[in-house]
Amino acid sequence: MERMPHRPGRKGTRTAAETELRPGEKLSALFPALTPPPHTGGGQALDGLALLIVAAEHLAWRRRSRVTARTSMFPLAPRMFIGLTDSRILVWSARYRWRIGRYLGDVSLDRVMAAEAPTAGSGWRTVVMHLADGPKVPIKVPDSIADHLASGLSGRARGGSASR
Repeated sequence: MERMPHRPGRKGTRTAAETELRPGEKLSALFPALTPPPHTGGGQALDGLALLIVAAEHLAWRRRSRVTARTSMFPLAPRMFIGLTDSRILVWSARYRWRIGRYLGDVSLDRVMAAEAPTAGSGWRTVVMHLADGPKVPIKVPDSIADHLASGLSGRARGGSASR
């Protein structure tokens, strides 16, 4: 898989992530990601209820991340870092101020049958991974890597190379 662009200033994060690599394995990409939050009604709430609604939505987001991770056997967190090697997708939780947190696990790239980045725009974009043995796994990634990630994962699933 072709090396994806990484964000500057993440050297300490990359060094921390490399401690989970197997001998001879190289990290080709490391990027922040989100589990998409649940869709909200979008209506206006009374000022007194706004904080309660935000707290409830946050709890629902965390619960949805745990349920998706459990059913897909793909480690997820509401905020996370994802690393790619030639054979695995590695996942870490993200701590305060986007510092790498606890290692959550890895998934073999062989489980990813296809990936797509169906939305366009700027900011965070959704990438949906279709697993061979489980449900679809949606994640949100920075716009700058969404298309490259989707094509790289899909190219690998077809047995091809992700190089351009």
